Amino acid sequence: MAPSPPSSSCPFCRIASTYPPRSPSSKEEQGHSSVPGHHDQKSPNSTVPNILDAGDSTPAHLILSTDSVLAFLDIMPLTRGHVLLVTREHYDKLNDVDVGVARELGQWLPVLSRAVSKTVFGEDGDAHWNVVQNNGIRAAQQVPHLHFHIVPRPSVPTTGRWAAAQASYAMFGRGQRDDLDEAEGEELAGVLREALAREVRR
Repeated sequence: MAPSPPSSSCPFCRIASTYPPRSPSSKEEQGHSSVPGHHDQKSPNSTVPNILDAGDSTPAHLILSTDSVLAFLDIMPLTRGHVLLVTREHYDKLNDVDVGVARELGQWLPVLSRAVSKTVFGEDGDAHWNVVQNNGIRAAQQVPHLHFHIVPRPSVPTTGRWAAAQASYAMFGRGQRDDLDEAEGEELAGVLREALAREVRR
């Protein structure tokens, strides 16, 4: 199915139009596809200035930017390291994407999950996380642009009969959410980019 035209009211479309595709394996690599195992496609946006390393004026704490997908920190995270993986083109729901985009989403989800888990829990940590994708308002989709949430789940001191219910409640975006601190977000995004580069080079 063809993507919808970019929407000026869509925050993810604005982020996608700001950041050109770029290889995550090295800051020096330019103009290559950053799908693991594929390095032969030229970037279609080579005229867009590279602003991956821009300071606090950047509109997103970017972690990944390929021809088809982007990943960045959620601005209202459920937990530290809450990352969004979104399509570059505007698709409303999962059943709208074509096979190529779906394939790239599937390739990046485990790679990003490893990078997030190792960053938040450590190399040998007991990692627990959710990968969540909502379709439509009744399914708790807040931004009508296809995206996946990667949400680390650190141990919670809450115990008792309501612990599981509280975890489930927070999972669908209705728990406590605070704005991401800009300085902390910039630092964390840098650490996640380095972790992602290591995963890609494995």
